[in-house]
Amino acid sequence: MSFLALKYLYWILPLSILIIGITIWSYTKRRHLVAALTRNATTCNLKSNASPVRRIIRNTCLLLALFLVLFTALRPYNGTSLSEQRQHAKNITILLDLSNSMAAKDDNKLSRLDVAKLLIRDFISKRKTDRIGLVSFSGAALPETPITRNRNILEGKLNQAQAGEMRIPGTNLNLALQEAQSLLTEEPPPGSAIIIVSDGDNVTGNEPKEVIAALKKLKIPINAIACGRNGLPTSASSDFSRNTFTTTANHDNLRKLTSETGGILIEANPNEIDSQVAQLSQRIDQIIVNGNNITSELFERPLELYIWTLSLALILLMIHILLPLKTKKWHTVTAVFLALCLLTPLSKAEKFDSYQEAQTFATEEKIPLLLIFTGSDWSKQSIKFEEEILDHSTFTKWADNNVAYTIIDIRNTGISEQEREKRLTLARRFAVVGYPLSVFVDASNKEKVLGTLGYDSKGPASWVRRAKAILKGDQSASDSAASVDYLPAEIRKALDDKSLTNTQKSIRHYNHALQLQKSAPELANISKDRFQLLTDLYTKASEFAPEDRPDLAFAAQNQLALLHHNKGTSLIPKSNDELLQLAMETKMKPPALLNRAKRSLDEAIIRYQEAVPLQKNNKDLSENLALAIQQSQRVKAYIDFLKTYQKAINETATALTQEKRFYDSLKREVTTSEKLNTESIDLSVQAIQELVTLAKSIEDEPTILPREGLYDYREAKKDILLAPKPHIARNHEKSAQQIQNALD
Repeated sequence: MSFLALKYLYWILPLSILIIGITIWSYTKRRHLVAALTRNATTCNLKSNASPVRRIIRNTCLLLALFLVLFTALRPYNGTSLSEQRQHAKNITILLDLSNSMAAKDDNKLSRLDVAKLLIRDFISKRKTDRIGLVSFSGAALPETPITRNRNILEGKLNQAQAGEMRIPGTNLNLALQEAQSLLTEEPPPGSAIIIVSDGDNVTGNEPKEVIAALKKLKIPINAIACGRNGLPTSASSDFSRNTFTTTANHDNLRKLTSETGGILIEANPNEIDSQVAQLSQRIDQIIVNGNNITSELFERPLELYIWTLSLALILLMIHILLPLKTKKWHTVTAVFLALCLLTPLSKAEKFDSYQEAQTFATEEKIPLLLIFTGSDWSKQSIKFEEEILDHSTFTKWADNNVAYTIIDIRNTGISEQEREKRLTLARRFAVVGYPLSVFVDASNKEKVLGTLGYDSKGPASWVRRAKAILKGDQSASDSAASVDYLPAEIRKALDDKSLTNTQKSIRHYNHALQLQKSAPELANISKDRFQLLTDLYTKASEFAPEDRPDLAFAAQNQLALLHHNKGTSLIPKSNDELLQLAMETKMKPPALLNRAKRSLDEAIIRYQEAVPLQKNNKDLSENLALAIQQSQRVKAYIDFLKTYQKAINETATALTQEKRFYDSLKREVTTSEKLNTESIDLSVQAIQELVTLAKSIEDEPTILPREGLYDYREAKKDILLAPKPHIARNHEKSAQQIQNALD
């Protein structure tokens, strides 16, 4: 519980002391009066039909009511709820520097680009109603998203950004600002702003004088987030540039842009992200907008508890008023009030800020302890878990009445190294290997884990249903059920019967796994828990198999291989459409999806090879091994094809950009770019040629090639080859069109 109006303590505290003083004075005054009436007799002979017990109850109720009213004035609250509010929307374009220098790590463990992503992600999350666009740039500029409210697109593009991926060296601020201006449309509506996220190193291209003049005229401020240590050299090497080189952040280049347009410059610091985002948001909020730029915003509203404290104060006042003082009978209304107070259920659990507080409360109240391990600034799954489950009323209502829980957020930023290590130690203590993870702990035994739950894609209702099952002792509802140790007690007892020989144990583990697999053949391919459980059972069956029974070891190893083989086969898409659909569902890049399939197939190959010496000349085993090798090679060809496909697009786009620049330079009778232009077209030709070659290897059905198949890539090769070689009198429009055709 927290308070919204702690500032009122300066008068509530003195008033409370005054009330206590008056009460003590009244009590003393009454005693003096009684002493005077009885002439200080040792025994009071005054008779009264007023009940002394009821007098105490009435006075106590009055005092408590007064204190509750004062407590209500502090505005206590517990948690927040989402509300909708219509307000003005801003139009913001973020320019993200992807030059090689952004891979430098300076003094901390994060690269400049990682720090920039953290800051941008936090800024985007707090600007819920604004329209935001993203432009990536280095020596060239590429609009990644339009001005949009779709945060999924923005975050997806942001997560994919890598330093050095554009391949064109330098930091061309002029091109970046031109793209930003065009992205905001020719006449940006009031409320437009530009945010440059860069280290300012190796600035290339012309000075953006014309763009700045246009932005000043349109009253569009340029704000800058300066990454890296200004003026201090450091080394860097990106995934795309293997060579290590020295880079020096130059914030003066960015400061000049912000000062000329009325923006602000913020030097990015991973330990001060919250305050820096607040500073940037404050500047954006100062931008004037018109009456048509209106949108709705979801904001957090504190759940104030004044209704409960004030209601209790009123009840106590009613007891004070209605309780008769001079009769032996209770007033009927008073009795009803007291009964209601006694029957009102009180919440026996709540959320705590630390593990120690939650543990102490859980022990005292004898309720389960819930530890929620998250990584809110680096784990995408943790962010989804918090937004979709932890913030939902279904979870909070259940948790507030059933467990003492605390969130242990292992952040990369915003906490000290000592605090982070302390939280990591706690995570290791409870064997946390993935985030988010909710660990249910028995109140009577601090080391006994009742079960664990991660993110549930089915929503908060499904998560709470499984949590209730765990608290009732159903281990199968836990995410950790993917282990023999979490099987039902009778099955574990049968499997681990000490009277059995190793041969019998091996057979029992194998038969139980086979029975589970046959009951739901496809479940192992779609359920991580079922797959892990079957793997665990077959592995134990292989381990228990004695040396004189190679047939048992072979059977277990062969089933393990088939398990991985089937999993890998199920992950191979049958068409380009299926591949794209899987990529959208899992929010993963196609090469990453195919890498998952290849890992499963490679694991199957290893298992098959381990089984070969146990049973030689097994025809089925040989055929399966050959098929797994063939599928693994084909998936590798898929991965190479997709990488080359992207490379061909990038190289051809670069060639088209260079062609247009060369054409502009020829207008000024400058031919120094001729060699660079020729090289860019040759690189594009080479990439498309490589793409055509790789496409041939996966042209057979089923294939992930688009419906048009190899025809498109051959036509692209023809188009790029038709582009005239650079010379002073060539047909530039035709050349540019042929390169554009190849790119399309």
